[in-house]
This record gives sequence, C-alpha cells and structure tokens, in this order.
Amino acid sequence: MGMSLRTYQRFEAGSGRVRLDHLHRFAAATSIDLYALLMSVAIGSSRYARNTADNLLTTIVLIGIQKLEQSLGDRMIDLDKRTLVNAVAALIDELIDHVLGPNPAKTWLETGRQDLKKKPPKPGR
Repeated sequence: MGMSLRTYQRFEAGSGRVRLDHLHRFAAATSIDLYALLMSVAIGSSRYARNTADNLLTTIVLIGIQKLEQSLGDRMIDLDKRTLVNAVAALIDELIDHVLGPNPAKTWLETGRQDLKKKPPKPGR
C-alpha cells in the first residue's frame, strides 16, 4: 500500500483519522470496491462492503448518478424530493423483491415436476 508498517497498523486498528488516500490504497491492494468501503462508513455497516464486493452495487449506483448529472447538469435542481424518493424507493423495492420475492423460473420448474409425477409411466414395455 506504499506506507510504513506502523502507519498501516494504525490504519487497520482504526486509530487516528481515516485518510482518503489510505482508503484508495487499501481498496486497490485488497481488490475491493472503494465506493462500497466509503458507503460502509457512511451507513455504519461493516458488512455492506463485504456483501457488495462482487456485485459492485455502490459503483453501479454512482455511475447512474454520474449519468444523471451529465444528462441534466444544472437542471438537476428541477428534481423535487418527492420524485427522487419515489424513484429510489421503487428501485430499492424492486431489488428486495428480486432477492426475497417469488422466483418464477423455480416455481415453473417445481410445478412441472409435480405434474410429471402425477403421470408416471405405465408398467410394461
């Protein structure tokens, strides 16, 4: 990470102030999503960075926000809180439903298997 052992030990122990350049180095050295690491601190959840390391959730959201800013520029001020809350709530609800909701493919397969069991082959040839 390009720092002395003692500096790294203090960084790992959480003593002193967290420096952004150290977080950048740590993320690069451990191949984790820097933005997820920052979001973990912001939301107070050490699990968040670990649980989103592979799917890059925070990076994807930030890319979307970047695209929104590039497209709207100063017109972003025209977005009211109600519209933003509704859009974000719909996104979050859809993601939750994707993971916790019914799985149509699994349901289809289970129904099909049950239907096949109802019609076993006849004995004989």
